[in-house]
Parts: sequence; C-alpha cells; structure tokens
Amino acid sequence: MSVPTTPSRRSVLLGGAAALGLTALGSTQASASADKLTDPFTLGVASGDPYHDSVVLWTRLAQNPLADNGLGGMPDRPYLVEWEIATDERFRRTVRRGVELARPQSAHSVHVEVEGLRPGSEYFYRFRTQGHLSEAGRTRTAPAPGITRTDLTMCFASCSHFGAGHFTAYKRLAEDEPGLILHLGDYQYEYAAGANDVRQVLGPETRTLENYRLRHAQYKTDPDLQLAHATAPWLVVWDDHEVCQLTTH
Repeated sequence: MSVPTTPSRRSVLLGGAAALGLTALGSTQASASADKLTDPFTLGVASGDPYHDSVVLWTRLAQNPLADNGLGGMPDRPYLVEWEIATDERFRRTVRRGVELARPQSAHSVHVEVEGLRPGSEYFYRFRTQGHLSEAGRTRTAPAPGITRTDLTMCFASCSHFGAGHFTAYKRLAEDEPGLILHLGDYQYEYAAGANDVRQVLGPETRTLENYRLRHAQYKTDPDLQLAHATAPWLVVWDDHEVCQLTTH
C-alpha cells in the first residue's frame, strides 16, 4: 500500500503511525508494542514479478524462523511494517514509501505491490519495524512496452533440493548482478530428511500449511539464497515438488 500524493484520512493515520515508530494501529493492535521483538528479518528480503512500472516487494517477520509450528516464533498479533524504495543505495532519493500490516494469519508475511516506477530502472528497497531495519535489496523494473533491451542479464535456476547440497550456485549467480532471475520450478522439495542428505531438512514430508511454512522458512535461512533474492527481482514457475502434496493427498 503506497502512500498517495493526496493522502486519504486512512493513509494519514498509517503514515503518522509509521513516523512515530508505532507497531500497532487501533485497539486490536495496540498491545503489540508490548512485545519487543528480536531481529524479525531473519528470512531476508525479496522482490519479483517486475512490470515496466511496478514490482512486488516481500519480507516475512520471523524472530525464530525454525519454530515447529511454522509461525516464526512471532506473537499472535499484527505488526505495522514500513517500507521504502529509492533510486540510490543510501536511500537519499526515496521515490515511494508506505506501511503494510503483517498479520499472523499470513505468518507475518509482507507483500507490497509498488506502482508508479520508471521502466527499465534500478531501485533499492528495505523494511522497518519495531526499531529493526532490514537489509537493503536491489530490484529492477522491466523495459517499457515495445522497447527491446540488449543489456538485460537474466539468470535461471531450478531443482533446489536443500538436502542434496549447499546453495553456493546462488552466491555465484548473485555475483553477476543480473537484471532478472528466473526460477524454473522445484524451488523447494517436499521430502523428509534422508539418511544420506548433506544437510537435514526439518519436519516430516510436507503435507500441511504448517509443514510448508517451516520448510519454506528453512530454505530462506540459507545465506546464499537470501543474497540471490536481495540482488535481483525473481520470476518463479511452480513445478510438482512445490505443490504435489497439496494435490495428491
């Protein structure tokens, strides 16, 4: 939710809350300020689905990302999360900012669709809540319709099995600073840990929303995967391992 140029009463309230550093809005959220969080940005930041004038920003609050219930060790309360996007890494030229509500029903995920951006342009973004500031991410909008770019660098990945090895390929990919990362499917695997796995996944074979939230969070704790997400916008295609247990059980 971007704060408009001519603010409505609701956006003024939200913007004022963000400026004062509040973490709750209204009677149902006021008590959230009593829960002082440790670092809630343990899962990093990400962007994706770039259009010529917009991009999606993402983060998820999780002070204990590997909590068994898949809810990231967060209190059962909503939190206001400020976001901003700028044309420079030091955020001296912020072009959009706003506030989103991270709700427990969505495992405190934050999904921002930022509009009004310039085509084919580089931007930097970050989040803030409860006095904590996320790392900055880099993103890029798509070229204007009808414009062919010859300088677009695109990388792709697929079949990312946490137990089969380490994600050093993501680190190498990020070093190229591509304009777009395309994941062709099997971003995560549903299998339980195997005896010969290089590293062990947590929990059983994923069949429930709780299982999937925990598995997704464990993947997102990988520093090389976080780096790749923070380096460029992603386009993601689903394959069978992300969703097969939801359709066959």
